Amino acid sequence: MDADKADISVDQCDTKVTDVEISVQKYLDSFIADSTTFDRVFCCETSSSLYCSKCCNLLVPDDSLPSCLHNNSLNLPFNLDVILDDRRASATGLHAVALLNNINNSTIDQSSNSVQLIDVANNDEIPRYSQQNDTYLLFPSPGESIPLESVSSKVKTLVVLDCKWTKSSICRKNNDLSRLQKIHLSNPPKQSFYWRWHNEGPGMISTIEAIYYASFEVLQKRNNAQSTNNDQLADTNNLLLHLLWLFGHQRAAILRSSQDKGKPPPFTNEGKEIQRDMRRQKGTWKQLRHKDDERRLMEKKKKLQDKAKDHPIT
Repeated sequence: MDADKADISVDQCDTKVTDVEISVQKYLDSFIADSTTFDRVFCCETSSSLYCSKCCNLLVPDDSLPSCLHNNSLNLPFNLDVILDDRRASATGLHAVALLNNINNSTIDQSSNSVQLIDVANNDEIPRYSQQNDTYLLFPSPGESIPLESVSSKVKTLVVLDCKWTKSSICRKNNDLSRLQKIHLSNPPKQSFYWRWHNEGPGMISTIEAIYYASFEVLQKRNNAQSTNNDQLADTNNLLLHLLWLFGHQRAAILRSSQDKGKPPPFTNEGKEIQRDMRRQKGTWKQLRHKDDERRLMEKKKKLQDKAKDHPIT
């Protein structure tokens, strides 16, 4: 696909989009324009093409990775704890774990900040955060959360929840998490490029997007305090964008799959509305009819493809 055709509209407000959001869209659209794909690799008794969601090992060829992932120059401005309370296959917080902790299975530089995954389904113990005043929970909550920029110089550890938007009760049920000061992005993006639908209204983004924007805000605030020039800030953001490397490849693969099926991509407004409609029809005869129609169309398409292979046009 041509680069000028790679701009796929997503959930978007009328409010002006910032330069940072524009750079994110350009970065993610570059994966669509590039059209690079990877073979599936067997790991942990299953096969995946990018990373293993069970052990978080990267499965792509070394030479396909951005250079900053080879030399560990991509580093977060804080320690990161990802509390996973979702299906691993759907959790984007694993992208940060895979990219920053298991690059070529190399030894991580001791000067790098730590990134750890706490999987609730595996009965991993949530750390005792109650006595720490430099640890913050990224969790927007009216009347409780404060802007990230107000504490950017104090954040040593950032805790993020990787769960469905409708399943965030874990921070209330766990005493250690409930005691943490909640923070929200000072300048949240007007749009999300995530393909997962929800009914929570605008402003809801994926975990890896939240990690990227939080990292950018903290580094921007700290660099401004040190009178860092705009060129250095731009270089910093160019590195941080690679936090979305796996996200970009997944988004591009989902777009190609949707195009093959003749469907709108699930990260567009139209695609998400179709998913909502299917959810409302779950278990009804209408849903079963649509599934049967889709199956017949896919079978017809496959027969046509097989026929074209057997009788190529010369």
